[in-house]
Amino acid sequence: MTIREWIQSAQARLLGVGIEAPALEAQLLAAHVLLVDRTWLFAHAEEDFPELAGEGLLQRRLAHEPLSYLLGWREFFGRRFLVGSGVLIPRQDTETLVESVLAHCSQSRSDELSILDLCTGSGCIGETLKLELPAAKVVCSDLSDAALRWASLNAEHLNVDVEIVKSDGFQELGDRKFDIIVSNPPYIGVHESLPEEVREFEPSLALFAGDSGLAFYQRIADEARGCIAPWGRLFLEVGHTQAARVTELLKSFDWRPVQTVPDLAGIARVVVMEAGEWS
Repeated sequence: MTIREWIQSAQARLLGVGIEAPALEAQLLAAHVLLVDRTWLFAHAEEDFPELAGEGLLQRRLAHEPLSYLLGWREFFGRRFLVGSGVLIPRQDTETLVESVLAHCSQSRSDELSILDLCTGSGCIGETLKLELPAAKVVCSDLSDAALRWASLNAEHLNVDVEIVKSDGFQELGDRKFDIIVSNPPYIGVHESLPEEVREFEPSLALFAGDSGLAFYQRIADEARGCIAPWGRLFLEVGHTQAARVTELLKSFDWRPVQTVPDLAGIARVVVMEAGEWS
């Protein structure tokens, strides 16, 4: 079987189980098996393809295991972050969160900034911020041992100097004060519908936060008050219907609203709040 024939067959099978971009995914799987760039495939389409190696990988995708887990990476902010079982896969929506922090830092003295990436997962937020703001001091924290292993792998892979801390929320951060706290916390209600590849394969600890999805925001609203520097800012990714409710929740803990930032689809995706006089 040639590369072209395998890709055509894989595309048809992926389409049959409802994969949204079967042609692209078939090409990415083929490139992964052959350890080549996807563009290489088009110039070598008539060469032989190792069907047995391809079939094992394809069967896993047909069972809806996430493509990023099979490839071992996901692109985020123009860089490849290593991912696999036990860690949340970075999403393009979260780039809006990073861009919001960078926009704020462009007006601040970033050489003096301390940043906490709470619920760091793969490390994509905190490590990207460190790469974009080399002089900033960045701490990446998470409760999950698996997530922390991936964050450490990515720090090594990207040669980025961040501090990685195991912490349940803010409990292990002591009396540190941060100029910026940024987080993509779990924000999905336990009864919400999700694609099979998300619900069955990605870590529930990083997805679900009580019936309403607001449980972790309540913790942040309360506990972050003890870790924020005077007039520090809080940047939170939120679900597509949550911006107003999260803002009101934070206001009830005396956080001051700064702005809500839309993603590329125009959905309110990031809530920015400022510490009040209590910090």
